[in-house]
Amino acid sequence: MIYALYHAPTETAGLIGDALKKLKLNFKEVRLFGGQPLPKNSPELDALIVMGGPMNVDETKKYPFLTEEVKLIQQVIKDGKPVLGICLGSQLIAKALGSKVYPNKLGREVGWKPLELSMQGIMDPLFKEFPNNTKVLHWHGDTFDLPKGAVHLASTEKCQNQAFRYGENVYALQFHLEVTPKMVLEWLETDKAYVAGAKENPYTIEDETESAHAELKPIADKLFKSFFELSSRVA
Repeated sequence: MIYALYHAPTETAGLIGDALKKLKLNFKEVRLFGGQPLPKNSPELDALIVMGGPMNVDETKKYPFLTEEVKLIQQVIKDGKPVLGICLGSQLIAKALGSKVYPNKLGREVGWKPLELSMQGIMDPLFKEFPNNTKVLHWHGDTFDLPKGAVHLASTEKCQNQAFRYGENVYALQFHLEVTPKMVLEWLETDKAYVAGAKENPYTIEDETESAHAELKPIADKLFKSFFELSSRVA
C-alpha cells in the first residue's frame, strides 16, 4: 500500500493521485491534521508520499505527530522504500536526513515562477524530460540545506534548493507540482494573508493559473508516472 500523508485539508495528492489511479496503484490518504495515526513501517507499506502544510517542521509541540513522522521517514528511507515529498514534505525529508530547515533568506516564495534545473537535474531519470524554466507553483516561506549525499536538481531565483534526489527513489520537491486549478483557487481564498505577506497579487496568480497549469499538467503527469514506475523497479 502507498500512503499519502496530509497535513492540511486543502493540500491533497492532486495530480499525484491521478497518476496512481492511471497506474492502477492503490493509495491510502492519512489525515494527520484530523488526528489519524501514522502508518507503521510494516511490509504492507510500499511507498510514502509526504504532502505540504502550513506548519514548520520544528513546531512539534503544536503538532506532536511531526516528531514521529520524521522517524517514520527515516525508517522508510533506510529500508530503501520510495518516498516523495512536496513542500513541507520535502522539508521533512531534509530534516530526516539530518539537514537544517529554516526561513528562506529572501522571504516567502508564492506564485508561478520558472524552475531552473541543475546539470544533475537535466540528467536525472525523472527530470531529464522536464523543460528547463517551466513555471511551477511555489507556496513556501522555509527552505533547507541540501542533505549530505543528496543530488541537487533544481533552483529558482529566490530559493536555491528547490528539489533533490537521495539514492534512487527518494525525491523532495519544494514546489507544488501536484496542484490542480481548483486547489490553487482554494489556497488563494484561504491564504489571503500569506499571499499578501509575500507581496504577491492574488489576482495575478489566479490569472496565470489556467495557462500555467495547462502547460505543466502533461509534464507533471509524466514525472509522477515515472516516479512510481522507477520506484517499483528499484524497490
